[in-house]
Amino acid sequence: MKGESHMYKRPVLITAVSMLSAVCIVLIRKPILFAVPFCLLPFIFYRRKTRSAIALCAVVAASFAAGLLSAHIRLSSYEKIEKELTSTTSSALYGQITGKEITDYGTKMTITLRSQQTKVMAVHDTSLPLGTKVRVTGTPESFSPVRNPGCFDQASYYKGLSVACQIKDADITPSGGTNFPIVQLYYMIMEALWQLKYMIYSVFTAALPNEEGPLLASLTIGTKSLLDSYVKEMFQSAGLSHILAISGLHISITGSLIFKLLKRLGIRTKISAIISSVFVFFFAASISGSVSCRRALVMYLLMMLSKVIGDKIDIVNSLAAVSILICLTDPLAVTQTAFSLSFAAVFLLAQTSIPAADCYRAFCILRWENTHKEIKGNRYKPTALDGLTSSLIFSFFIQLSMAAVNAKFFYSFPLLSFILNIVILPLLPCVLVLGLLGGVLGLFSLPLAKILLFPCHLIMYWYEMASDLFNKLPFTNIVTGDISVLKTVICLAVVLMLSYIFKNMTFKMFKRRFTRIHWQKTSVFPLFGDKATALKVTLLSFTVIIILSFPNHRDEFAFLDVGQGDGLMITTADGKAFMIDGGSTTEKEIGKNVILPSLKYRGITGVEGWFVTHMDEDHVNGLTELINKNYPVNTVFISEHIEEDERLSRLKSLCASHGIKISGLEGGDSLGCRYFKAETIYPDRESEFEGANENSLVNLFTLSPGSDQSIKIIETGDIGGEQELYILEHAKDKLKKSSAEETLILKSAHHGSNYSNCQRWLSEINPDLIVISAGKGNRYGHPGKQTMERINTLGLKSFCTIDTGQVRIQNGRIKKTIAN
Repeated sequence: MKGESHMYKRPVLITAVSMLSAVCIVLIRKPILFAVPFCLLPFIFYRRKTRSAIALCAVVAASFAAGLLSAHIRLSSYEKIEKELTSTTSSALYGQITGKEITDYGTKMTITLRSQQTKVMAVHDTSLPLGTKVRVTGTPESFSPVRNPGCFDQASYYKGLSVACQIKDADITPSGGTNFPIVQLYYMIMEALWQLKYMIYSVFTAALPNEEGPLLASLTIGTKSLLDSYVKEMFQSAGLSHILAISGLHISITGSLIFKLLKRLGIRTKISAIISSVFVFFFAASISGSVSCRRALVMYLLMMLSKVIGDKIDIVNSLAAVSILICLTDPLAVTQTAFSLSFAAVFLLAQTSIPAADCYRAFCILRWENTHKEIKGNRYKPTALDGLTSSLIFSFFIQLSMAAVNAKFFYSFPLLSFILNIVILPLLPCVLVLGLLGGVLGLFSLPLAKILLFPCHLIMYWYEMASDLFNKLPFTNIVTGDISVLKTVICLAVVLMLSYIFKNMTFKMFKRRFTRIHWQKTSVFPLFGDKATALKVTLLSFTVIIILSFPNHRDEFAFLDVGQGDGLMITTADGKAFMIDGGSTTEKEIGKNVILPSLKYRGITGVEGWFVTHMDEDHVNGLTELINKNYPVNTVFISEHIEEDERLSRLKSLCASHGIKISGLEGGDSLGCRYFKAETIYPDRESEFEGANENSLVNLFTLSPGSDQSIKIIETGDIGGEQELYILEHAKDKLKKSSAEETLILKSAHHGSNYSNCQRWLSEINPDLIVISAGKGNRYGHPGKQTMERINTLGLKSFCTIDTGQVRIQNGRIKKTIAN
């Protein structure tokens, strides 16, 4: 019925919003959220008696205070313990093993410290049982904060999990002590289920070919850490990451299947609800402890409770109740991306996808009733086409509703994945049932398990093939870049407008059912009731897509923090991107972990030109990695005087196989586009130095963003002092500032080596800023002490990526990623 889901009729939701805003004030430090309780006042007093409204105000105020207090206590405790642990070089800790996971590099254990909610993480060769009280000795190491915007923030991720630090070279031994009998029984069950999980994993890998075993294990028993990275990327790019890890989708499917099976066997509703709840509880607890899994588990238990007591509970109220529970018991979890995604998905599903499907069903019923005679017992039954259309509508609107949320966290959204979900999700119950049964059967007979798992093999093959083909289609994944809060709010407001339209139109069609009308196919537009409504829905849907499809490009220089290596990214206001070098000898998969996320964060889908100063691995391996991933690169620029060697031959062959042009540059050459210009300074035809470093490509890059001041950067590769003096004698005038408004940045040569960055070079260039790219604890001692002394003696300003992380220059303003 119309209006039954309005917010003013949901005191639990109002209370949850108040408490959640309070938690966010403490954790993400946004004082503007103090306005939230006041914004809730209209919902509190609308159509509510004064006494009831005042009582609800008191509840909201109390929930807000409780949220502030809970978050403050938890955050203070976490930060205190983290500081104490990471300030020591070695420590002995006492706690209890509350979680463990087998990875490629050992068994990762989560140890909850005594009398605390805070945890530490350690990797060990042996696996002690869950619930064991242990003594952990080793070197505490803090988690790394995000060093490049758009990349993985390790510190925030583990903070959301309440993990204070990781223990390096950990020695874990039992410390003695026993648990309460009920707690001991719980951990005995959990340990048995953990052992069973990895025994089933072994069955899957033995019964299925190649990567299909780990894929099936990830889908059914949650061993995502052992899944091949290529398969992960393929599914994530196709918009199917929600099926890779055990989450609300798996729990709801598993619980529903068990409950329905028990009902089919003639077991009473209350008994069926209790049995399925116990099974789902241990299934969820043994498979995953993620916040999305906990959310789904509690919501499922609330649904079963409603069946036991013979009452009803809707999705939004149960979601609000779970959020209140998490805010009180584990407020740090609110900072997790999984929390935002999981709760947003369920809320938007309830507000948009379900009303859209209900609206279409109301239309189908109205159409059927006005085209069929009234006969007792004759009722509308959905056709196959109706079912397919309803599924498409449901899937499309959940993807559209989540588009802004996905863009905010992942800088892209899967535009067409709703089509893929239609052919993927219906098979998931079959995968879960056959997979679990086959895994258990394989413990006794592997040949019989192979027979039972054969349908899973076909489905896994279909999943992989469909995802791979889907990723090759155009416009499957729209790169948005980092979207603003305003864009997010506008998109979510449009989604809520769609929700109102669907609910309002469903109510109107419900009223029309009681009035016999002459049906004309042109009088009611398919899907949404009438042409005007269909037009509104279409326009609003395109509004969301269009808002998100145009990234906000900026003129920017970004010195990436690549560890021991080099990487400079240049983006222009018209959406073009240029890279200089991009490699590392200390960071693994630098292309995947740093360069690609940094490009995506800026809304870039291809590199116009990639300048390679020379062929050392710490300057070029990111480029080769991206080319192997088929990332669009238009042209690779190298020095005309580069020495021919095996690495250069491999690069040329790789570029040729991917249709990438290679162009040579030497002193005097220049190229550019509307906002960007590159001038090659060195080497030229007269230079006669030998060696890869000595012949590094030296360029002057200029960004001229219209009326704003220009920014110039001198990129020097790994040249030495002799080459610096040569450039001063032959091209000094080109390196001077043309006006006082310009900003001149010098990229320190050879990572700040003592044998580069000579006194005369630094003094005559006289840059506004020197940026040094080096890795922490590198074996070369970069940046050199003598180099830093020269810079300080001349009074020049310098940043090193070891201390600052990525350095960004926009409109003359210099931004460090890590404040110090």
